[in-house]
Amino acid sequence: MFSIKTYFALLVACLSTISSAFAADFDFTPNLQKAHQEVFKLRLESAKKLAASEKSSNPFRVYVEHYAETIQLLNTDTEDAYNTFLTHEDERLDAIEDLDEQSPYNRFLRAEIKLLSAVVRIRFGNEVKAAWNVIQAAKLLEENQKLFPQFLPTYKSLGCLHIVIGSVPDNHRWVLKLLGLKGNIAQGVSELHRATKDKEWGNEAMLTSFFIQEFVLKFDERENTELLNTIENQADNLSFHWLATAISLKSTRNEQALKLLKKAPSDPSYPALSIFTLYRADAHLLKGDYAEASRLYTLYIRQFKGKSYLKEAYYKLALCHWLTGDSTKAQQSLARIPSVGVAYAESDKAAEKFYESYSKTHQLPNKTLLKIKHASDGGYYEKAAELLTQLTEKDLETPKERAEYYFRAGKVFQRTHQSDKALASFEKAIQLSAKESWYFAPSASLQIGYYYQEKGQRQQAKAYFEKAISYKKHEYKSSVDSKARAALTEMGFDS
Repeated sequence: MFSIKTYFALLVACLSTISSAFAADFDFTPNLQKAHQEVFKLRLESAKKLAASEKSSNPFRVYVEHYAETIQLLNTDTEDAYNTFLTHEDERLDAIEDLDEQSPYNRFLRAEIKLLSAVVRIRFGNEVKAAWNVIQAAKLLEENQKLFPQFLPTYKSLGCLHIVIGSVPDNHRWVLKLLGLKGNIAQGVSELHRATKDKEWGNEAMLTSFFIQEFVLKFDERENTELLNTIENQADNLSFHWLATAISLKSTRNEQALKLLKKAPSDPSYPALSIFTLYRADAHLLKGDYAEASRLYTLYIRQFKGKSYLKEAYYKLALCHWLTGDSTKAQQSLARIPSVGVAYAESDKAAEKFYESYSKTHQLPNKTLLKIKHASDGGYYEKAAELLTQLTEKDLETPKERAEYYFRAGKVFQRTHQSDKALASFEKAIQLSAKESWYFAPSASLQIGYYYQEKGQRQQAKAYFEKAISYKKHEYKSSVDSKARAALTEMGFDS
């Protein structure tokens, strides 16, 4: 659903107005425009019916069908459907490539298909071929941009790509040069903003921009307000509800997530998205409603036929049992982790890593620390602060618990605007876990980096962002590194 691309451009003087009928081969009929919008809203059956009424050779029908199949596959997550999808990918690319090269849609649609396929391949653990998809899409988009610089849809994916490239640190930039990829964050942000003006692809560019802001850059109250306003104006768009819920859960806005989950469109024209069951479970876990969270994690496990997020679901189900005093059920849930699903997503990797540690120590988490984590992650800072006062040194039995205590305390102090206490706590967390593979040290380093960045103390910020990147093999390395890299580039440390 998200794009990263670059294109060739032709006939610059002829592009003062971009129409949907650049050439006879590329007839973006009103029916197919409607189908495209329906896919983006996640009304998949409606989109497929609309597309099916058009000629099978129409490239926009080919693209819409690939788009819809991508979303269905991400939702069902089954190997048979994945193999069928890969067969369709080659057929669809061939069908478009043979059409009029004088249209900017030739390269654009092929790049979109390659990027959608990359997302699917990542979901199924085929990262090498996914990377090749992205590189091929990038070349197509760069070519399109040169040939058709006024063609706005190109910048939706090109902007995303440039932001990702711009977040790569200095010591890895040789790889980009080898691949011939260039770009920076400011350029990418500007290009995404430009793409939002496109009548047909503007909403996708907007969604991509929100996604990048949270998961690569920083998502603040301004972006949050814009996202909520977008949802109010497009209440029938399930894509925006999905993203807003994911961002709310990730950015300590749990009450907002609960409201969004209630408001999300759910009539029969939308598919039942399994990820929303997990989101509801997570929201109740963060709120401390362990019975409802347990019910929802169990529901996901029973109903989902794919392999993604099963390890995470069993891990969190175990936490619910543990926090309600049922250690037997907690142990039974943990015992399922190694035998279910796959560990491609960070959350599944984290669950697997927890199980590996538990299998050696047979120690379950400190309950008060766990409640502090959930309260803080949900944005319930008063509750987290109160729980902090209930812990003393003698309650923290292991070095890991002590490191986590100071990391959690740092997060609470940070959110309650007690900067000095937050910095001291983060530094203590780094000191206690610097030589371990726990995520407390890199995450604390990232937060201290943000503090100095906001204060304009560039060198101190640089030092802590580089420290965050330096830690190896922790379960959140990908997300911590990408945010630290983006911050370094944003400050100009990207030579």
